Amino acid sequence: MPQAERHRNLEPASAEFLCSLAAGLGAKHMIEIGGSSGISTIALAAAGRDTGGRVTSIEIEPTRQAEARVTLERLELAPYVEFVSGDAASFLPRAAPVDFAFIDCDKGDYIPFFDMLRIKPGGVVVADNILSHSMTYYVSHVRARNGVESITLAIGQGLELTRFAA
Repeated sequence: MPQAERHRNLEPASAEFLCSLAAGLGAKHMIEIGGSSGISTIALAAAGRDTGGRVTSIEIEPTRQAEARVTLERLELAPYVEFVSGDAASFLPRAAPVDFAFIDCDKGDYIPFFDMLRIKPGGVVVADNILSHSMTYYVSHVRARNGVESITLAIGQGLELTRFAA
């Protein structure tokens, strides 16, 4: 199936966890890499509504992002989202530091995008599809970094939760 027709949406249990975690941490500056048609964006925007924060949603496929935009507007969550259409590799080097990041994009991009993120002390990065895609290389990479704690959670397709030291 062509990339533009694939929809990589977060599992409902993972979306609920993501929303609760971001809200519970009081995340105000969030970024998601790979918003697809908006399930993860909804979760993070709902957290932003609770914390007074915002999520920057980066999606390379304009059709998917247009779907997400319509849905977020309908749910009255659009004010909590900055939509960025394009390649995260172009956006991340100039992005401000964040206290919460979510990665759900092409699996080969997880490590480079993780390394490009500027995470505030105490911040968290969550990556999806860790178990379903046997992403041991990503897990090994993030756990080798100094000053982080990381754990794999068997929620949805598997989430790797990485916390940076405060």
